[in-house]
Amino acid sequence: MQETRKILEMVARGKLSPEEAERLLSALKEKDTHTPARFLKVRVYNRNKNKLKVKVDIPIAVLKLGTKIGAVFKGLIPEDFKDKMADKGISLEEFTPEMIDHILDEVAEKGKFTIAEVTDEEAGESVEVFIE
Repeated sequence: MQETRKILEMVARGKLSPEEAERLLSALKEKDTHTPARFLKVRVYNRNKNKLKVKVDIPIAVLKLGTKIGAVFKGLIPEDFKDKMADKGISLEEFTPEMIDHILDEVAEKGKFTIAEVTDEEAGESVEVFIE
């Protein structure tokens, strides 16, 4: 999205011809179609990680849409609700579409971005939350 805007600004300033811009925009579009789908994944395993008990895959596009919608309605959230969420360690101000883009950049470099790994020794289960 930012690349497209930059290209259009360069055309407006006369630094690129419309034909050059068209080639660049086509290359960007082709790059986007080759980007693999990314998912937020949650996995719950038994003690030895040899049996998958729960599998949840949420497309990143859904998360991005949710953060954009949240940004629109952020000003409508009552302050007392924000305070209650903050008391639980959840900041509604921190999670942004830009944050997701940053994480996806890291995923592109490393292939996997681990958000959390938790083991419950009593229950004999482990939970892994990651983006891939």
